[in-house]
Amino acid sequence: MDPTILNWLLEEQTPEVRLRTLKEYLKLPDEDEEVINCKRLLLQSKVYERGLKKLKKDKPWDKYDAILAFAEWGLTRDDIGDDIDDEVFALIESTGFKMLCGEPLLLRNLVKLGYYTEDIVKNEIDSVLKLIKDDGGFGCISTNKKTNDPRKPHKSCARLTVEYLLLAAELHLQGYKPACEDALVHYFTKRNIFYRTDDMQTPMVEVMLGTFYPPDPIKIGAHQIVYALRALGCEPESEAMQAGYSVLNQHRLENGRFVLTASKSVPAFKAGYVGEENKWVTLYACMAQE
Repeated sequence: MDPTILNWLLEEQTPEVRLRTLKEYLKLPDEDEEVINCKRLLLQSKVYERGLKKLKKDKPWDKYDAILAFAEWGLTRDDIGDDIDDEVFALIESTGFKMLCGEPLLLRNLVKLGYYTEDIVKNEIDSVLKLIKDDGGFGCISTNKKTNDPRKPHKSCARLTVEYLLLAAELHLQGYKPACEDALVHYFTKRNIFYRTDDMQTPMVEVMLGTFYPPDPIKIGAHQIVYALRALGCEPESEAMQAGYSVLNQHRLENGRFVLTASKSVPAFKAGYVGEENKWVTLYACMAQE
């Protein structure tokens, strides 16, 4: 990474980006003084205060967004302390993890926060990963027979499968390799990551070619997809990864920073303005190319 870009990501006014950069790009341990100091700044910040308020709201999707934010920032359940466990287990109890199409992304965030040691989380992950289809992807969960008639064969849902890719990548980073990992990776690499197998010029889902962020259960951008495949060991020189870098570099500015192309109208957390250079997209893009 260009030192000027690294210094930009490490600016103290965005401790959430700084922490993730220190921990995941520079790979500094939690005991490192820089990491400790950054966590302290983050836990005292307005951005963290907003996340904590969202976590304690009654609506499940508010809690979901707070969990996503904390995971993206590089925090763990131990960092957050007593404020999180009751809320996480209450969410699990009230939803059974079944938050429409958002379950795999929720599970990924819980792993990132350190909840894979909990039997209820581990057992759910083991259960859902067994649902992988013969094509290496995961099927639509809709009960609408017009969309997903159980009597008829259906291809996997690309949007849902991307969430599972992020889950597998996080498990891999923490030293676990699920049985379905290779098949899941192959699902994307045989498509040069983004494209239909019957037309390698047409994307499976248009949003995958942009840099949508923060991630949404059905909208995840190229920077996170390519990053996940790199985390799973895909070689940068491979045809699929080169195709991924080609898409990513369409959003790269002359100064080496990357642009945010889209976000939700009410995102899980404030991550920057659409159409402007973005620290989160840049960090993911850089990690994807390491």
